[in-house]
Amino acid sequence: MQQHLQQIVQQVVQQVAQQVQAQPLAAGVANGFIDIIQPLQGQPRQIFLRINNQFRVLNNPVPQIQQQIQEAFAFGHQVIGVWDTQSPNVLRSVRIQRL
Repeated sequence: MQQHLQQIVQQVVQQVAQQVQAQPLAAGVANGFIDIIQPLQGQPRQIFLRINNQFRVLNNPVPQIQQQIQEAFAFGHQVIGVWDTQSPNVLRSVRIQRL
């Protein structure tokens, strides 16, 4: 029974991994941002990055990434957003490229 359960779990993990790998990712350099520092009660903290004239949101960023994004724009570094093309308005990650 235990071995059968492990096989099922392994199959599910493999299927999820294949789905994640199949999702095409895209990236772009942000040229502006809006940082929602104090959201309304019950709303998540958010940072919106303007990439290719479209705002894309990073939900619930940790305080360190908020500070890094602010500093990157202040000092002229590149902020690169990565998103899944099936959900292009939601960022999966952000990378700071120091020039």
